[in-house]
Amino acid sequence: MDQRELGTGTRLVRAARSLPSGDGHPVVPALIQSVAFDYGSAAEQDAVFGNERPGYVYGRYGTPTVAALELALAELDAVEAVTCFVTGMAAIAAFVDACAVSSGGRVVAQEDSYGQTRALFERWSRERGVDIVFVDTTDHAAVERALRAKPTTLLYAEAIANPLLRVNDIAALAALAHGSGARLAVDATFATPILFRPATLGADVVIHSLTKYVNGHGDVMGGAVGGSSEIARAMRDRTILDGGYLPPHEAWLVIRGMRTLALRVARQCESALHVARHLAAHPKIARVRYPGLPDHPQHEVAKRQFGGRFGGVVSFALKEDSREAAFRFLDGLELAASATTIGDLFTEVLYPPISSHRRLPAAERKRLGITDGFLRMSVGIEEPDDIVADLDAALAHV
Repeated sequence: MDQRELGTGTRLVRAARSLPSGDGHPVVPALIQSVAFDYGSAAEQDAVFGNERPGYVYGRYGTPTVAALELALAELDAVEAVTCFVTGMAAIAAFVDACAVSSGGRVVAQEDSYGQTRALFERWSRERGVDIVFVDTTDHAAVERALRAKPTTLLYAEAIANPLLRVNDIAALAALAHGSGARLAVDATFATPILFRPATLGADVVIHSLTKYVNGHGDVMGGAVGGSSEIARAMRDRTILDGGYLPPHEAWLVIRGMRTLALRVARQCESALHVARHLAAHPKIARVRYPGLPDHPQHEVAKRQFGGRFGGVVSFALKEDSREAAFRFLDGLELAASATTIGDLFTEVLYPPISSHRRLPAAERKRLGITDGFLRMSVGIEEPDDIVADLDAALAHV
């Protein structure tokens, strides 16, 4: 059909459906925002739907921009394949459900994991009768007892626990899990691929909240599950049927952000150590949890595993261990944001009892060490002395 014979309305609808060709290659990947993809024949489309040839048919089945991010993350994490989701929680829920819960598998999980992760697991236990037991994953004898108590499908742990910052020995946990016929899944959000790659130490699955360090700019949400091709097929089925696939614009933003990941994390680790040392000597601070301090229980594990860097998050408890003191401290901050995330360019402080661990009973929070004066700080890329000055000014209100 001669395009010149078409009406103006038709030509407008069909305008700019492909990028003009020319010499040179863009240094920034194109954002392919299209939901649907056209094929020259129904046979070609059928082959793509049937996984007989590569291609794209519909946004929930995959898009070129998201695929570019998935390939980059797979290389970063040294896994066969990665599947991206709309949030980190969507990634956790999809993997644990598909690979353990839905088939009646038993899960041994870290007791001091991210509060919403634990809340999700506890909800599954209540509503679906799932067998999930919580343990201190730094206590390897306790982990082994839990794994051997009943046949177990999955051992779930965080590389650096949120918010208590316990550091897991991934090689040791992998040996324990595999010795009991279980898989090891590691949420490596706090560590990022810059500190280490859990798959190289035996982890079967690596999970990231892309919202945090990988994106790093506080403007997009996303999650990722990395592992074998078999796991990727199960995750792709979840994105198609459950609808949790990462949209292309969000993927494009994550690609934009991750280009500076190494630079940002190096700066944040350096500044976090500076902040941790300062807080440890402050008269209004009762205790500081940071893997880079010699008194951290897993300091030697962190040194060995992370190659001399210890992450960008510092947790601490006020000497006046009360909600009122914590609120006065938060209200006194000017440079740092009182915000509920980590890994951004700017410094953020979180109060877990009212946010990330709000669903956890107060007695359990206290048992774990999340007391009323406990705070978590994500150190940004500002000048470290400015961060310290802001903390000192806020502590003057306590």
